[in-house]
Amino acid sequence: MNGLGLGGLLGGLLGGGSGGAGGNFLSNIDPSLLPPDEQQQQQQQHVEDIHMGDADEDHYDEDGDEDDSASDISADSDAMELRAELDRFDQQQEAFVAKQRAEANGIPYQPQSRSAAARGGGRSNNKPTVGLGGIRLPRGRKKKPRKTKGPRKAIEPPPEIKYMLSQASARFQTEDYSGAMAMLSEVIRVNSEVIGAWTLLSAVHEVLGNKEEAVWCKITASHLAPRDVPQWVHTAEYALEGVEDMEEGPEKEQALKRAYACYTQALDTDRTHIEARTGRADVIMMQGNASKALQEYQKALGYRPWNIRTVRNIADVALDVKDTRKSAEIAKQAYRRLIDHLMEVNSFEAEEGRFEWSDLRIYLEFFGTLEQWAEGLHELKEVSRWLLGRREEEFWERFTEDDREWDTDDNRRIELEEFQPGRFPFESYGHGMPIDLRAKMFVYRCKLGFEQEAELHLSLLNPETPDAFQNFPDCLKDIAVALLDQNKAEEALRYLELYKQIMEGLGEAATDADFMVCQGRYHMVLGNKMAAEECFIAAIEDDEDHIEARVQLANMYEGEQEQEGREEAFLLVHEAMNLEARREATGVKRRRGPYAPRKPGGPRKPRKPRDPNKKSRYVPRRLINAEKRKQQEIEMTAEAAKNYQKLRELEGAALLGDNEAKSGWMKAAQDLVDDFRSYKQFYPWDKYIKFLGYATTDSTGGQSAVPARNFKLAAMEERLRQNLAPVEGQEPGAKVAIKLPQEHRGIPFSTWLDIFLNYAFSLVHAGKHREAYLVCHAARDSVVWTSTENTFLIHVAWASCAVYAGDEETCVAIARYFMRDYMPGTDSYRMFSAMCRVCQTPVSWYTSGPAQKFILRQIKTMDNIVMKSRMPGADPSVTPDIGLDVCLLTIYGHILFTTTSYTYALSYFARAASIDPHNCLINLSTGLAYIHYALKRQATNRQYLLAQGFAFLFRYHGDRIRESADKPAQRQEAHFNIARAYSLIGLGNLAVEYYRKVLEEGENVDKGGVMGNEDLTVEAAYNIRSICYFLGDVEGSKAVTEKWMVLE
Repeated sequence: MNGLGLGGLLGGLLGGGSGGAGGNFLSNIDPSLLPPDEQQQQQQQHVEDIHMGDADEDHYDEDGDEDDSASDISADSDAMELRAELDRFDQQQEAFVAKQRAEANGIPYQPQSRSAAARGGGRSNNKPTVGLGGIRLPRGRKKKPRKTKGPRKAIEPPPEIKYMLSQASARFQTEDYSGAMAMLSEVIRVNSEVIGAWTLLSAVHEVLGNKEEAVWCKITASHLAPRDVPQWVHTAEYALEGVEDMEEGPEKEQALKRAYACYTQALDTDRTHIEARTGRADVIMMQGNASKALQEYQKALGYRPWNIRTVRNIADVALDVKDTRKSAEIAKQAYRRLIDHLMEVNSFEAEEGRFEWSDLRIYLEFFGTLEQWAEGLHELKEVSRWLLGRREEEFWERFTEDDREWDTDDNRRIELEEFQPGRFPFESYGHGMPIDLRAKMFVYRCKLGFEQEAELHLSLLNPETPDAFQNFPDCLKDIAVALLDQNKAEEALRYLELYKQIMEGLGEAATDADFMVCQGRYHMVLGNKMAAEECFIAAIEDDEDHIEARVQLANMYEGEQEQEGREEAFLLVHEAMNLEARREATGVKRRRGPYAPRKPGGPRKPRKPRDPNKKSRYVPRRLINAEKRKQQEIEMTAEAAKNYQKLRELEGAALLGDNEAKSGWMKAAQDLVDDFRSYKQFYPWDKYIKFLGYATTDSTGGQSAVPARNFKLAAMEERLRQNLAPVEGQEPGAKVAIKLPQEHRGIPFSTWLDIFLNYAFSLVHAGKHREAYLVCHAARDSVVWTSTENTFLIHVAWASCAVYAGDEETCVAIARYFMRDYMPGTDSYRMFSAMCRVCQTPVSWYTSGPAQKFILRQIKTMDNIVMKSRMPGADPSVTPDIGLDVCLLTIYGHILFTTTSYTYALSYFARAASIDPHNCLINLSTGLAYIHYALKRQATNRQYLLAQGFAFLFRYHGDRIRESADKPAQRQEAHFNIARAYSLIGLGNLAVEYYRKVLEEGENVDKGGVMGNEDLTVEAAYNIRSICYFLGDVEGSKAVTEKWMVLE
C-alpha cells in the first residue's frame, strides 16, 4: 500500500465531504471487517454525516422516496460544496506559502502526503482517492435512485387533519353539508395539499348542485396528484356531463376547454391511455375541429388497433373533415383491418364491442362517398357472408356479375358444383340479408349498369309490405332516386309514398328537403315542370344549404328560351358551388347517417332550425302562370309599403336618439334595400351577381375564385357563363339602354336614394362602416341613379361615411372620383386635402404611392395641355379655361414635404409661387421646407438654407400682417409661426419675442378685435412656459402659467 495505512485510506474516504462517493462505498462494507479504531471513526463520521446531510439510507422511507427532513437538509448541499471549495483553496494557499518559505531558507520542500491531507480533514471533491486494493475511486455526487412512473405516494396527514377529515365525512353522511363545508374549509386553510379534503368538498358541491365549484375542486385535487391518470380522466368526464344539452355559448365552450385540459394532463403522463386519447378526440370533435379529432383517433387506434369504439369514432368523424375523400379512405382502411383481424381469429368480439350489422352499414357508406360501387358490392357480400356464418364459401367471390348467392331460393345456386345444399342454414342466404342492405345492393347494381340483377333485387323490395321497411325508412329514398335515374317515375312514386306513410306513422316530418327533391324529380320525369319547380324551391326554403335542389332547379331553368331563365340557372349553379366550397373549407358536411334499425320509441333528432333573424333568400318562381306571378308581386309590394310606412313612423324618434326606434328603423330600411338590390332590372348583369356574393372570372380568362370539386357543376357553370357573356366589343359592365319607370313598389326613385344613403349613415354610426360602403356602392352601380347630381350626392354620402369612420384609404379613393370624374379643378383638390386632414389617422394613404402617382399624372396632363396651347399655330379658344393650378402644385409639394423629400418639394412650391407670388401658404410652406432641409444631417450649406427659409417666412409674415388689419387671429397666426420656426432651430430668446406678440394680440380682443375659435394665446403661453422652464427660469414659468393658462 506504499505506506498508506488503512487509517489513512478511511480518512480519505470519510473525509470526502458531502457529495463524494466515499460514504456510499463504505456503507456497503461490513463494519466487523474494520479495526476497532476504524469502526469508531466510521460511526463518528456517520453521525457527522447525519448532521451535515450526508446520510444515504436514512434519507429515504421504505418506498424509496425522500422524506421531508431529507429534502430540507439537501437544501444546504450548495453551501457545503462551497465550504469544501474554500477548504481546498486554503490548503493550496498554505502549500504555496510553505514551498516559498522552504526555498527561501534553502530547505527542500516536502509536500504533504495524501493520507496526511485526509487526516487533516481535506474536502477535495474532484481529486481521486485510493480505495481498497489500491484502486483509485472517482469522487462525485451520489446518484439518486431512478423513480418509476406513476402517482407519488401521498404524504401521511397529521393526526389533527385526519380527525377533521373524519368529522367532515361524518357530517356529509348525515347530510349536514354546511357543517361539512366549514370543516373542510378549515382543513384546506391549515393544509391546502390534502387531496381528500378537495375530493370530499367536490362531492358536497355536487350534491348541492354547484357544478362549477365541484369541477374546480376536482381539478384542484387532480393537480395535487398530477400523475394519477384515472383521476384526470374522471375529472374530464365530470366536466363534460350535460354538455350535449347546452346551447352554443361561453358556458359550453368553457366546459369543453376544461375537459380538453384534463385529458391533455392525463396524456402527458401516459400517452397510451386509450380513454384519455379518445376522450380528448371527442372534445375536439365537439369543438368543431374534425381534422384534428381524426388525428387523435388515429393515434388511439395505433395503440389499440382492434378497438371497435375507436374505429367507429374514426368513421363518424371522417365525413366531416375538409378532405372527405382522404378521410373516407382512412376510415375504410381502419374498418378493413379490423374485419381482417376478426376473421383471422374467427370471432365477432372486438375490444370494447362486437362487430354488428350496423358496423357494416357504416363501412359501406365510405364506398358510396368514394363512388366505388364495385368495391362496395364486393365488401357487402363478403362481410355479410361472414356475419351469417358462411365464411368458408369463398367460391362466391368468382361471381361478380350476378348475386345468385343472395337469391331467396336455390334455383341458380345449385348450378355450381361447389355449392352444397343444406351445409349451412337456408336462412343464411337470401333471407338472411337485411332489407336495407338489399336496397344497397339494388343501388350498386343500378350504378354498375346490371339492370337484370337490379330488377331481381327490386322484386324482393316490395313496397306493398310496409312492415319490412318499418325500421329502415331511409333506404326507400335511395331506391326512389335510383329508379328516377332510370326514368321510372311511377315505380319511384310508390316508394316515396311508402316513405311518407312510415314517417307520418312515426310522428316525424316526411317532407324534408331530400324528399322534396325526389318529388321534384318525379314531376320532371312526367313533364310537369311547374310542380317540379315548387318542390325544388320548397326544398331550398326548408334547407338553405341543399345543393342538389339548386342543381336540379338550374337544370330545369337552363333549357328556357329567355335569357332571364339562364341567368337564374347561373346564379343557382354558382350558389351550389359556393356552398360546396364552404363545406370543404369549414369541414361542416350535410350528410345522412348510415342506415340503422329504427326503434318505434326513439324519434329522430330534429335538424337544427334556421336562424329566425336570418332572412331566407328569395327564389323566384319562373314557371308559374302569369296570375300567380302577379299575386307574388302584389304581396311583395305590400310588404315594401309596410316597411316604408314603418320607416316614416320611426324616423323622428330615431333622430332623437331612441335606440329601440333606431333598431326598428334600420331593420325596415335593410328589408327595403335588399328588395331593391334583388331586382335584376336595376343593375347590369356583372354588378348584380357581384352584389349577390358570387365570384366572377377575372379579365385574363382565369378560373372562378370558387374551387370546384364537382366537375359536373364546374362544367355547367362554365357553359352558362359562355351563354351569358356580353356581345363581342361590348364592355362587361355596359349599361343597356332600357326604359325604366319612375317608381318601384309605389315609392319614387328619389325616395329610394334617400333610403339608401340614410341607411348607410345609420350603419356607419353603428360602427359598421364596411356595410355602409356596400350600400353606397350598390347605389352607385344602379342604372337608376346615373345622373350627375345623383352620382355626386352618392359620393358625398360615401365620403361622409369614410370621414366618420376615420378611413383615410376610402377618403383618398373617393376624392380621386371628384378630381378625375366630377369636376377637376381647385375645389376638388381642396376637398381631397380637407378629407385627408379631418381623418384622425397617420398620413400613410395621403402620401401613398397610388395617391402620389395620381396627383403627378394630373400635373403632367395639365402641363401637356398648357404646352400645346402655347405652341405656334395653336388655337387658344380650344382650352381657354385650363391652366396651371396653384392648389394642385401645392398639394403635390406637401405630399413630397411629408415624405421628407424637401428638394423636390421646393421645386413644386417654386412653380406655385411663380403663379401666385404673394400667396401666404406657398411662402410659409417654402420657408418651412428650407428650414427642415437645413436640419437634415446631409445638408450641404446649412447657413444658406436657414437664411432662405427665414426670408420666405418673413415674406409670409409681412403679407399676412398687411392682409389682416382688422383680424387679430391672422396676426396671431403669423407671429406664432415665426416663433415656432425659431423654436425649431433652438433660438428660444427670439421665439419668446414673437410669442409675446401673440399674447399682446390676445389682449386686443377686449378692445374690439375678433378671434373666434382661432385664439392661439394658450398655445403661445404654454410654449413660453416650456422655454422658461428648460432655461431654469421657474419663477417666470410660474408667472406665465398663472396669468395666461388658467382657463377658468
